[in-house]
Amino acid sequence: MTQIRSLAGMILFLLLSFTTACELGLGEESHTVGGNKSGPIWPWQIYQSAPYNPPELEINSNGEAMAEGLLLFTPSNFRPVESVKESAPLIMTDQGQLVWNGPNGNVTNLRATFYKGLPVLTYWAGLSTEGANIGHGYGNVTFLDTSYREILTVCPKFGLVIPEGKQYPCEADFHESFVTDRNTLLVSAYNATPADLSVIGGPRQGWIFDSIVFEIDPKSQKILFRWSAFEHVPITQTKYPLQGTGNKTPPFDYFHVNSIINVGESFLVNARHTWSTYLISAKGEIQWTLQGETGGDFGSLPDKGRFVSQAFLFNLLENFPMLMVFLSGVQKWQHHAVARNITESSISISYFDNFASAPDNGSRPSNGLELQLSLPPDKLRSPQVVQYLSDPTEPIYDESQGSMQILENRNVFLDFGQIPIMKEFSPGYSSSSAARWTARFGKDNRVQSYRGFKQQWHATPSYRPSLVVKRNETAGGCITGYVSWNGATDVTAWEIWEGSNQKYLSKTGRIHHRGFETKFHIRETCAQAVALQGEKVARKSPVACAS
Repeated sequence: MTQIRSLAGMILFLLLSFTTACELGLGEESHTVGGNKSGPIWPWQIYQSAPYNPPELEINSNGEAMAEGLLLFTPSNFRPVESVKESAPLIMTDQGQLVWNGPNGNVTNLRATFYKGLPVLTYWAGLSTEGANIGHGYGNVTFLDTSYREILTVCPKFGLVIPEGKQYPCEADFHESFVTDRNTLLVSAYNATPADLSVIGGPRQGWIFDSIVFEIDPKSQKILFRWSAFEHVPITQTKYPLQGTGNKTPPFDYFHVNSIINVGESFLVNARHTWSTYLISAKGEIQWTLQGETGGDFGSLPDKGRFVSQAFLFNLLENFPMLMVFLSGVQKWQHHAVARNITESSISISYFDNFASAPDNGSRPSNGLELQLSLPPDKLRSPQVVQYLSDPTEPIYDESQGSMQILENRNVFLDFGQIPIMKEFSPGYSSSSAARWTARFGKDNRVQSYRGFKQQWHATPSYRPSLVVKRNETAGGCITGYVSWNGATDVTAWEIWEGSNQKYLSKTGRIHHRGFETKFHIRETCAQAVALQGEKVARKSPVACAS
């Protein structure tokens, strides 16, 4: 009798365990992590319902107020060694949850903007060059609407001369793809051009990369404006050493445009290799120049307002090529010039100020910099530093790339380019405040994101959610479901239906939306998940059955 009671108790225990294990519950966030930080590839997230592998963010936060918004960035391998599991445009939360994983490929400059009054995502995709043509790109610019439908692909053919006679289907460079408030697209391009370089110690019959600015109608792809640096800026203004370039292969990149925006009818053009930012009129004339060492058409810059290292060092390096090889990491100059607070009497310009690198022992780390300039330009009036932001707890020396963004709550967001780190700072002039938030997504100088932004973005995909159901042998044979909807930003809950086959399902209940992928349990073999936005049905997944 005792044995019978024990057996009955065991059966009852197993039944209760099965019932508890198979309860729908409230839903759980679901992802695992592949790899480890000591391995060659930075750790990546793994999902059951989707094939994506975004990086696992290493996040530090001091708990101070953050700006609202999502992270938009494009992690990829910096060197030709696999260091990131997947190269793709990504949208993630500042807690490290994936929101949208775009198509695999070489992508830069993902951002949310407006086109003809409607919110869109834009990004550049194509080939980034190496060898004789290192540091440039040839590709297209994609426009996606809030359902992730591709509404435009801008694939310009400019008739560029490309080293080694190469040709590419599309010729927009990766450095800029900016949608203006007049519904046009600004892109950069590099054209190999014959030039006399004898004035800077190069060949008389030499070659340069001419940085060209194009304004394009995205729909018709008609060129509306063209500006050539070579036609307006003397080669003698370069601060970049020849370093054995200046021939047809490789040409000398004397200007190196890396950002373009419109300021009314004019254009703000930033050049890394002349340490300068130019305001260009609609007729192509240079209206003024802000030079990062001298001030250019403005007064001399204050110490923290200089976004270059000292000139004598580069003159020294140019005269001693072997020293140049040893200290080749010191040439880090400003990126991502953005104008704001524009009036008739002043303008503010923010930069990602690369400034220096690790070999410059004791020099200034890379930083976020905002300058206020008085208008019209006057050499008697010096620009003023509005913001200078660098984290003293983690000085970063970034040789290339990067972006600075002033957020809606006045916080400042920095992406460190070839150093795979993003930071959010408190607003204001502060050279000694640690960042409020930091995220790392790779190893230094192995993983990069050309720019990174924190922006508002709301989207409901046109495609259906993804659902996978599997038998869970460790939970008494009940079924586990995994549901995700790549790119959906406003799902609040999932309504779960289940049944013994695909045709006959009944509603089981509702679970919370838990990050990119939500896990739940059911008793039956088949299930369907319905995405809810509040009480509104947004989309239903296909029915999935466990095998």
